[in-house]
Amino acid sequence: MISCAITTSALGCLVFLYLFFRLIYGLDILWSAKALCFFVMMICGCIPLLVSYNAEHLLGKFYPFYRYLLYFIYIMGIILFSGVLLRDLALLGCRLINSSAFSLLNSGKVNLGLTLAAVLCSAYALYAGTKVPEVKEIEIASDKISKPLRIAFLSDIHIHRVISHNKVKNIVLRTNELQPDVILLGGDIIDDDTQISTKTLSFLKDLKAPLGVYFVTGNHEFYNGYQASITALKNLDFKFLENNGVSLGEVYLAGIPDLFSGQAYKKEADAQRAFKLASNNQYKILMSHTPSDFDNAPIFDLELAGHTHGGQIFPFHILTKAYNSYLSGLYSLENGSFIYVSNGAGQWGPQMRFGAESEITLINLNPNKEKIMPKAPIDTVFEQGVPNPYGKFFTGQTYLTMLSPNDKTFNAPIGNVTFEPKARTNWHKHSGGQILLVLNGEGRYQERGKEIQILHKGDVVRIAPDVEHWHGAAPNSWFTHISVETNVPNNEATWLEPVKDEEYK
Repeated sequence: MISCAITTSALGCLVFLYLFFRLIYGLDILWSAKALCFFVMMICGCIPLLVSYNAEHLLGKFYPFYRYLLYFIYIMGIILFSGVLLRDLALLGCRLINSSAFSLLNSGKVNLGLTLAAVLCSAYALYAGTKVPEVKEIEIASDKISKPLRIAFLSDIHIHRVISHNKVKNIVLRTNELQPDVILLGGDIIDDDTQISTKTLSFLKDLKAPLGVYFVTGNHEFYNGYQASITALKNLDFKFLENNGVSLGEVYLAGIPDLFSGQAYKKEADAQRAFKLASNNQYKILMSHTPSDFDNAPIFDLELAGHTHGGQIFPFHILTKAYNSYLSGLYSLENGSFIYVSNGAGQWGPQMRFGAESEITLINLNPNKEKIMPKAPIDTVFEQGVPNPYGKFFTGQTYLTMLSPNDKTFNAPIGNVTFEPKARTNWHKHSGGQILLVLNGEGRYQERGKEIQILHKGDVVRIAPDVEHWHGAAPNSWFTHISVETNVPNNEATWLEPVKDEEYK
C-alpha cells in the first residue's frame, strides 16, 4: 500500500510539474510568486502520501473532509494534465502545418477554459464515485444448463472508514432487489482494518440469495490482514472459496485467491484444483479477483473478475490496460469460454470515477436456444449430434456426432455430420485423405477444378490426400454422411476459403 502511494505521488509530481511549466512559468508575475506556486503544486503531487489514515489521529472527525478535498485537488490536476497535453499535441500539429490556429490554442483564455473544464469534470467524478452503482446486466447462454440462473456479482467495494454507510446499505438493497439465485463477491470487499470497519461491514449481512453468498480474496484482503478479513466475511455467513468449489446443480462454482498477492503471501492460486470435483457436463464458473485466461486453457466456461476498476479515472485506463490483458466488460476466448471483468461497485483511493462507471453486475445465465435444435426430417441413422464445434469452417448450420474419437488406440476419427439445406464446408484438404459414406438426403461434392457431384444415400466418396474439395447439402434437402479420416495420425486438415454462392449449386 505504501509503495502504491509512493508511485502515485511520484506520478503526481511529474503531472503537476508539467502543469507548472505550461500554465504558470510563462506568466508575468514575480519570481517569488512562481516559486510559491511551484512549491504548492509539488505538494499537490504528493497528495497520495498525505491522505493516509495516520492523518486521522490529528484531524479526528474532520479527516473524511480533508481526504475528499485533497483527492479532489489531485484528480483535478490529473484531468487538467490530460486536457493540457491534448492541447499541446494540437499545438505541435498546428506548428508542423503552419496553422493560424496556433495562437488561438496557445492563449490564456484556453488555459482558463481547460482549468474550468477540469473542475467540472472532477465534480462529476466525485458524484460518480460516491453514488450508488447502477445495475449492469449481462446475458450468457450455454448448452450445459436447462434452466436460467441469476447471478449477482459484486467486486471491489473497498469498504473502509471513509466510505458512506448509506452507499453500502443501498448497494445491498439494490442487489437484493434483483432477486438473484446466488451472490458472488469477487474480492477487494475489505480495504481497512476489520476492527475499524466492523459496522460498515455488518451492512453486508443483509445480502440474501437462495443458493447463498460466496466470496474470494482480492489483493486488499491480503494487504489489510488475510486471516482477519476472511474471518470477518465468514462471520457474515458468507462461504469462502479458495482453490475449491461447490456444486450448484448444473453449475459448478469455484474460486481462487488473488493471483499475484496470493502468491506473495504463500496462497497460490490453483484453478485446476478448484474444479477437481466438477463433472464434465457442469457449467463451470470461476471467481478470480484478477482476470486471467490461463493461456486459453479450457479450465472454465465463465470467469468473473474485477481488480481493474475499468481504469477508474481517465487517463489511468491507459496504464491499467498496459498491465492487464482484460480491462472491462465481457471477453470471448478462443476456446469458447468467457471472461467478465467488472468495473467494481466501489473504488480504491479517491472516491471518484471518470470514464469508468461503477456497477452492480447481474449475469443472466440462460439455456442456449440452439439447444432446442430442429430435428432433421430424414433418418440420420446415428444421433443428430450437437451444433458443430467447427462451425466457423462451415457455411450454414451443421451438427456433429463423433462415433470414434481420435485416440492412440485406434487412430480412426469417425464422425457423423448432418447438414441443414444449403449448409456446406469451406474448401479444404486432408494431408492423409478422407472417405465419405452417405447415409441419407441429397448432397453435393466438388474437387477444385472439377464438376459438382450429386450425392445420394449409399454413395461412397474417396478423397485422395491433399485434394482441395468441399461437400454439403443440396439447396432443398437435409443431408447426412459419415466422415472417415484416413492415414491417421499423419493427417491434418487445412481449411481454406468459404464456398461462394455462385460456386454452390
